[in-house]
Amino acid sequence: MKLSQESVEKTVSVILRVPALFLIEVWFRTNPHKTIKLHSDDVEIILTIAYYMALIIAVAIATLPLRHLVTFYIYLVCAGLMACAKMVSKVYVSVEKLEHEEEMEAAEKENITLNHGLSALLEDRKHIERLILHIFAQVFIAAVVAYLMEIKNWVKFTLLAFALPVVARLAGFPVTELHLVHDFATVYTILLILFCIFNNLGNIIDICKEGINVAIASFRTFGIIPVVLTFWRTMAVPVQLALFWGLMFLSQIYVYVNSENLGIWQEGWLVILLASMGECCATPVSLLALCVSITYVSCAVLCLTKLYLQGLDAFEHDTMRGWTEGFTMLLIALQTDLLELRPLQRAFLMSILLFIVASSLIQSMYEIADPILLALSASHNPSIFKHVKAVALCMVLWMLPLYMTYFICQYFDMDFWLMVIVSSCLLTSVQIIGSLVVYSLFMYDFIRPEPWEKLDDVVYCAKAITRVLEFIVAVFVVCFGIKESLIGEWNFINAIILVVHCYFNVWQRLQSGWKSFLLRWEAAKKVESLPSATESQLAQHDDVCAICYSDMKTACVTPCDHLFHGVCLRKWLYVKETCPMCHRDLAKNPGQPSQPQNPVSAEMDDANNLNVRPEDVQDNDNKQDTSDCSSSSSDTTEVDTFDVDYDDEELAEEDQLT
Repeated sequence: MKLSQESVEKTVSVILRVPALFLIEVWFRTNPHKTIKLHSDDVEIILTIAYYMALIIAVAIATLPLRHLVTFYIYLVCAGLMACAKMVSKVYVSVEKLEHEEEMEAAEKENITLNHGLSALLEDRKHIERLILHIFAQVFIAAVVAYLMEIKNWVKFTLLAFALPVVARLAGFPVTELHLVHDFATVYTILLILFCIFNNLGNIIDICKEGINVAIASFRTFGIIPVVLTFWRTMAVPVQLALFWGLMFLSQIYVYVNSENLGIWQEGWLVILLASMGECCATPVSLLALCVSITYVSCAVLCLTKLYLQGLDAFEHDTMRGWTEGFTMLLIALQTDLLELRPLQRAFLMSILLFIVASSLIQSMYEIADPILLALSASHNPSIFKHVKAVALCMVLWMLPLYMTYFICQYFDMDFWLMVIVSSCLLTSVQIIGSLVVYSLFMYDFIRPEPWEKLDDVVYCAKAITRVLEFIVAVFVVCFGIKESLIGEWNFINAIILVVHCYFNVWQRLQSGWKSFLLRWEAAKKVESLPSATESQLAQHDDVCAICYSDMKTACVTPCDHLFHGVCLRKWLYVKETCPMCHRDLAKNPGQPSQPQNPVSAEMDDANNLNVRPEDVQDNDNKQDTSDCSSSSSDTTEVDTFDVDYDDEELAEEDQLT
């Protein structure tokens, strides 16, 4: 597989920008006024300037275009190579001085006069090898620096400054004074670097000025939020944050593993992981990186869930999931003042936060598994392996929340957030049990020799019981939250969450359930008011139900003399009050004339409202299609056919009604 240039550039950009995040992390963790003892105001001013310059450099690294960023790293590598050249020179001077002292001590003991001339130096093979090695090292480093900086004139020879101690040794310079030559080379190199910075200072200012002008123009043209989102996406900031946090987390675990403090090992590996996570979310940058990392982990788990249930076909036109878990983590961390806590307190709180994230993740996994499970049962998919996989996953998802609830109640004192976790776990378990019950009902209908006419009512009752249990849990959470607000410590964010919970989980559930009940009641009342078809009418009709395409042993007759199954017509009337065939308004009095709609346009407008039997549902992305809808009468044999195609909104509405 050949990588594109764009992919390579994006990968390089992410890798080169991660050090900026480490620099910002160190900047947040460091207080120069507490770390360093200051003895004068001048030193304090210089230290403060350097402190904020480090932040500016980190921001520049994070925002520079890739071309300028590569240039910056080239200069940084060159500075590192010159530091290596300094270390090599220092090692050479130290070794020469050490051997000279040993030779002097040996000569004093034996009363021998040493010859320090060039001839004596060249006669010693060990000295010659050291000279050649250090000269070669200095020449190699200078050549690499000259190549990277594209220096092609005589200036490149000045990069050999750290070779001066070797030259001075060959020239007969006293060994005891070689450190002076090394110090001179060091000062010269520092001045050379400062001159280079001063020479390019104008270009640096122009680049910064250009970037600021582009940012201001973008903010004025598009607004702050679109520009920030575009920068977030094009710079792959989530990937940078995830890579940064992963490296920091692994390094923290390495520190704990190699530490001499054995007390933390006695607590177990889980405590080590929590303590490492607590250490890795001490600043705003690391906290944001932790939330992004949780997002990617959640996305990976959800993708594995879809892969397990549907295979590779599940990823067609798929969007990234997992942002709910990451945002939940960020919101609760800010509400609990996670950054203000000590490391051990953060580690303890982290366990609770991870429970919240886990409950949200299980709910997301259920939202993936639920439509697949019901589609398998409704379409009567013959693959036993698919059924076993879906049911097994739902059983696991059903037991995990209950285990989490048991663990929380056993080891923690109940408060508002723990109650939110417990309620979320119980809601998920109730929803999964409801889905398994509906799945069992559809499968029971499949193995029956005849269709089960009461299936729709039983499924509605099962779903209604599930909704009632969910409503009871939601009301209990609201009552507990009100109690905590009145008796315990009141918190603004808790109040907001309580209001949101009341609206979405209490009011909307109540409103939706009542609306569904009224629709079913009205539809049942309309169907019961219609006369039943006699045996002669059924024999004269001699056709299938136009809604479910099944034979009719019993039927009801509409005012427009069309015959349908009572159950099928009731499903139709949940969403439409017209006849499925001629589109006459069934809500009007049968004696009143009704203007029928254009049959072609009416069928095109209302075809999506048909509700077919479960066995006619296709197992393809949970979509339901019906075709060849026929109508018949006593005096004609012509059959009109049309295709029925469900869209997502109407399917959701029908699912709510059933």
